[in-house]
Amino acid sequence: MVNKMVNTIRQELTPRQKDILTAIESFILEHGYGPTIRWIGDHFRIPSPSAVFKHVASLERKGYLRRERGELRVAGAPTAFEARVRVPLAGIVPAGSPREAFETSGEAMDIPDWMIGRRRGNVFCIRVQGKSMIDAFIDDGDHVLLERTNTVASGEMIVGRLEDGTVTLKRLRRENGRTILVPENPAYQPFEVENLTVLGRVIGILRKY
Repeated sequence: MVNKMVNTIRQELTPRQKDILTAIESFILEHGYGPTIRWIGDHFRIPSPSAVFKHVASLERKGYLRRERGELRVAGAPTAFEARVRVPLAGIVPAGSPREAFETSGEAMDIPDWMIGRRRGNVFCIRVQGKSMIDAFIDDGDHVLLERTNTVASGEMIVGRLEDGTVTLKRLRRENGRTILVPENPAYQPFEVENLTVLGRVIGILRKY
């Protein structure tokens, strides 16, 4: 009976409400607390706070959200949190000086299905070691989700293998025919590379406090 009720409620959500719910769940998962009405408005380019509030109020009425001391929380574990996908844990990747990594662990992690989407079967997870990406909110010990690919755009965060076989997590920048790996920490310096093999692009971060 509960499952039927949840399914009925989900059918009543508008596309915009579904997008807002997903964004709120993602924000809570990453930060550990709920977003503000202003953040939601900025994220979806909705200029009117009252319009954002109406969407949020609808999600509360339909049982997806609740307020706890004025802060938005996910109510009753929606199916977006219940559905899980097992993703292989590839090993440790340094976010500092490049070095040999990808110690295959043979383990896997259960990841919320909504974080994977259509990429299912093409995603892996790494554990970060080091703080060179701290200003991109990737800290030592974080688990980072990556989509397997060898083609990425300039500006994306990637895990790449250098010509000497070492592996690192950095932001990729291409300019004037040069390939540069850029840290997100002023204590580390960008460096130019040749024959870079992109192993994956960053699509998400998992963290426990």
